[in-house]
Amino acid sequence: MSATIEGLAAVQREALDWATSRRSPFGLPIPRVALPVTVFGSAALTAGYNTQVLLLTFQAKANWFFLATGIVLGFAGAGNAPLPGDVRYIIDVDRPLGETTGYVEKNYNNVPFPLGALQIGPQWPVEFRHRNLETVRIKGTPLTNMGIGAANFLTAALVGWEWPEGGFEL
Repeated sequence: MSATIEGLAAVQREALDWATSRRSPFGLPIPRVALPVTVFGSAALTAGYNTQVLLLTFQAKANWFFLATGIVLGFAGAGNAPLPGDVRYIIDVDRPLGETTGYVEKNYNNVPFPLGALQIGPQWPVEFRHRNLETVRIKGTPLTNMGIGAANFLTAALVGWEWPEGGFEL
């Protein structure tokens, strides 16, 4: 099994453990009607250093809540794996690539992540709360010392829960 699949499987097992207790990592109750969500994305590093790339986009459904309880970030490719600080990530809401609208998730603006194999973010677990068509994006910027080109990818995943509005609020 590849490091990417193993890392994602570990995060999903952790999320399932939290679901069994029906609480998020920080104690927020998760309703019984909640459905598990895992969104995975990646981008080829074809634009070069210091160019932000969009790795993942997830939009909460209309009249639904979305609670992200974990993030997974990584690098895969034929080139050199990045060293700590060689890539910076940003997680934002309602901010398309190249725009300044929307907002950045607290503590997730240009955060350096140590990479190599797939890694869980440094502030794991997380608790990002969204609803009603809000769009969450994960972007990465390669800075230096890593493989660039079509055979090199930054990867990202969001793990969490979603449920319809009504009766149980975030």
